[in-house]
Amino acid sequence: MRRRDTMSQRYSVNLPRLSMPGTAMWLMFGVLAWVGVAAPVLAAGDATGAIAPVVDDILTKLEQRSDGLKDIRCKIRLVEDDQINLAKNTKIGRLRLMVTDANPRAFVHFERCEIDGILRKQEWYLFDGRFWFEAIERLEQVTKREIAREGETFDLFNLETSPFPMPFGQKKATIFRNFTVEWVARAKGDPENTDHLRLLPKPGSRLDRKYTSLDYYVRRGLNLPVRIVIGRNEGMEIVTVDFMDLAEKRINVGLGAKDFAKPKAWQKYDVVEELLADAP
Repeated sequence: MRRRDTMSQRYSVNLPRLSMPGTAMWLMFGVLAWVGVAAPVLAAGDATGAIAPVVDDILTKLEQRSDGLKDIRCKIRLVEDDQINLAKNTKIGRLRLMVTDANPRAFVHFERCEIDGILRKQEWYLFDGRFWFEAIERLEQVTKREIAREGETFDLFNLETSPFPMPFGQKKATIFRNFTVEWVARAKGDPENTDHLRLLPKPGSRLDRKYTSLDYYVRRGLNLPVRIVIGRNEGMEIVTVDFMDLAEKRINVGLGAKDFAKPKAWQKYDVVEELLADAP
């Protein structure tokens, strides 16, 4: 990326902690939500606090899947349906995710972006453990946001404290503390061989302020979500994320630093920096 005193422009602003990027951030790490269709459900708990065995079993396996999870590489499809502004965006590309002893690394390259039926240019989203980069080919611009201060770490799997908790390997106890969980019977259009869990944020929780609910479609045997449906604003904003070819062969494939290198195309783009404000 070029600097102001060479060929391109660099701008810098200070952000309060924590300033969150947009949809693509919680695409990979977000706790995600739902807009409902009529279907019978089996609640995770009743008035006595009992947990439905099927829900407990699915969440136990989902938690255990985090053990030994080092990286994921798969195709991804993101559909944003904004019913308030009557807009629909579809993006298709590839996701790389690597869990490290420090903070995670993540890279999404959307090779195909369709905005309201019009084909647009590429987009990239990269997290290097400290900074979150959003690069838009159409604008020839990279936005560099500081997510963690130098040397700061966070628990990737902690729904309650992570800047962007991811949908893989969550702790069952934390899920029950923050959500009411329901098992939903299979409906037309659901991914094959999956269990559908609907998570409703409990009133007053951190996640209740962000999402209406979230739906996980967990592939049996793989014990990871292959589809997540995100709903906000009482279901008027819907995001559907499909991990299109996620399977055992896409997990722990040996990703390294080179898989999270900044694309050469960015070298000619302007850079906008958004830094965390100094601590008081």
